[in-house]
Amino acid sequence: MIRTSYPLNRILTAIARRHETKERLTDDDLAGHQLGEDERRALKAGDIVGLYQLGANPYLIRRVFRPRFPV
Repeated sequence: MIRTSYPLNRILTAIARRHETKERLTDDDLAGHQLGEDERRALKAGDIVGLYQLGANPYLIRRVFRPRFPV
């Protein structure tokens, strides 16, 4: 069963729509979003594997955290 997280994908979509890329997210980036503690921790750390395991869309992970991927 594939796990998805609407709140997690929603914040990633919002950042992707602004055409921003990040190493990790800040408290300001997370403000106003209803996220669980694990989701907040993974976003603030830029934990790509953790985000995927929590249900983030791989395309959105790649789009937002592009600097964390090797060329």
